[in-house]
Amino acid sequence: MTEVHVAIYDLSNGMAKGLSAQFLGPQHAIDIIPHTAIVAFGKEYFFGQGIEWCHPQEFRMTRGIHPIDIQSLGHTSCSQSEFEAWCRMQGQNGRFSATSYDLLSRNCNNFTEEAAREGLRLGRGIPSWILEVPQRFLSSPLGTMVRPMLEQMQLTNSAPTNVSHQMNDAQSYTPSATPAVAAAAAANPWADIPETPPAPKESNDTSSAGTPFLDKQTALLSTDTGVVKICLDRLNTASDQREILSKLGDAKYAWTHAELQSVHQMLRLFMNETKQISFALMLLRLVVLREPSTANIDKEESQSTEFVADLLLQNKLQSMSNRSMAWCVLSNAFGSKQLPSWTSSEDNNHSDKFLQLIDKAVNDCDPSVADASTPSQKALRQSASAFLYNTSRQLTAETNNGGADGNSELNEAIMSILIGCLENLGEENDSTSINRRYMCIGQILKSREFGQTAVGLTKDLGMLDVDMIQSASYDHIVDKVAKEVASLL
Repeated sequence: MTEVHVAIYDLSNGMAKGLSAQFLGPQHAIDIIPHTAIVAFGKEYFFGQGIEWCHPQEFRMTRGIHPIDIQSLGHTSCSQSEFEAWCRMQGQNGRFSATSYDLLSRNCNNFTEEAAREGLRLGRGIPSWILEVPQRFLSSPLGTMVRPMLEQMQLTNSAPTNVSHQMNDAQSYTPSATPAVAAAAAANPWADIPETPPAPKESNDTSSAGTPFLDKQTALLSTDTGVVKICLDRLNTASDQREILSKLGDAKYAWTHAELQSVHQMLRLFMNETKQISFALMLLRLVVLREPSTANIDKEESQSTEFVADLLLQNKLQSMSNRSMAWCVLSNAFGSKQLPSWTSSEDNNHSDKFLQLIDKAVNDCDPSVADASTPSQKALRQSASAFLYNTSRQLTAETNNGGADGNSELNEAIMSILIGCLENLGEENDSTSINRRYMCIGQILKSREFGQTAVGLTKDLGMLDVDMIQSASYDHIVDKVAKEVASLL
């Protein structure tokens, strides 16, 4: 007899409850966007582009997500070969093939339900509330508009991770698409993966055989376009404004300088309206990733990112979800392009505002605050830590003036990020936030310019216990990153 479990994931990474209440109204809000999978015979079975299976840790590492709950469904007398034959039959007869996906009746959760009851012949399926989530969305006043968002959130094997990693032992009845590269590690429900990674920037990081996992990391970018239509329906846009903003849904659209300039100015106006700021931020998150086909848009983008920074610094964003989205905007901007002009002062040092923003992000990463375990607080820490990581990438790339022995002096921005990520790290229990903080620390310790100085400071502060890291039981991804950080010390 083999024990069978159901792994339950939240594809929104804790953001669903707050944001769905804004979109759909409190009476239709849900706690999570669920994805489920069968765990049995040492493998994880799920429905994405066909029925697939692989080792559970491989699934979680390549997707960048982890279960929020694992429940036992009982024991089965069905053998592994019998169950996998049933899975193949579902692909052959079209029940759960690559082309048979349907939001309401044939999604990943419907597969898990039928796999438990029919394939494994268990008397218990998945929790009924999971199967009711799509209908609960669609029964809301905005249900028809939410449908594209739900479809975007369904898990396929082009899944969120910022690590280029192929599942070598994964199996599927239907051909698997090539895993996408260089994506956001589930920072929020709007995060997605670019089809191709951005052109590599010249870096002065030291890549070594001792830190292969850290060396693979790319910028954390939130690229999902599934909410564009919803945002437009909630913003008070004129027809010409809607027409140009709708093009944000097309990642391949060739923007002109004038169009992007207009969009930046338009969204800054919307952000002055309290009721529209959430949707304006969601769209601005995409705008900062767009490049004009002719001239650059540095001035307008700099004004927009400074506007968002001022909203954070002046505490004008009262809701957790708005603060998270503001960090997402800045994370995208800092992760995809050079730092905007307002981050530097006239003497070519970092501006006071930039340093204050880093301190603000560090504060928003604090796991010791009240209600730290709530989904909204976790989402805030994840977004702020993504900003710190992308910022650290830019700062380590731009310091290329001194010697390359790693002993250059740490500037104030780098020191604030390093100490901020070390502080209270042992109190953090959210794996995504832990991972991003270790990534940030590793990025700084690996710097060819000042890495050795950072290593010395970290040791002197005594805020990171190498022995504790080596013996800690982290999630698979966090474990790799943390142990590589320990190796640098």
